[in-house]
Amino acid sequence: MSTITLFQRLLGIALLRAGPQDLPYSAALMGAAIAATAAINLPVIQRFTPQAEPLVQIGLLVAYSLAFLGLALWLRGHGARFVQTATALFGTDALISMVALPVLLVIGRPDDANALGALAFLGLLIWNIAVVSHILRAALSVGGAVSLVASLGYIFGASAFVRLVSGV
Repeated sequence: MSTITLFQRLLGIALLRAGPQDLPYSAALMGAAIAATAAINLPVIQRFTPQAEPLVQIGLLVAYSLAFLGLALWLRGHGARFVQTATALFGTDALISMVALPVLLVIGRPDDANALGALAFLGLLIWNIAVVSHILRAALSVGGAVSLVASLGYIFGASAFVRLVSGV
């Protein structure tokens, strides 16, 4: 599969028009998606959480994501979908992060003093939740409400897990 075709498929997933089943089964591609997400998110972590060790945070996020996904798929009896689903989650995260990175670096940290930053962050968060819910709905073969709850657990659970383990 060409890079352009792969990008188009990931963009289709990010725009809720395709699903993880539209990606090839490739452990190498999954690894590349994880590496891309890590590389894109590194500057954000360095800028907005300078007290944190970015590589540790990224490692914890990857471990949490893979464990969450593996457990969810195993519980639903869809373990064979792991590689494509992980590729979809990390690949779309890389795309969303590519959009978020310049927004966050230009607008600044989303906080009370920066309403534009807070609105931009909220919009990106809603988009991310919608994409993760879309991917989980297809991968887990569940309804919209279940996939929304799972996506919220996945996204907010990752943040809580990193804070719990790293103390940041």
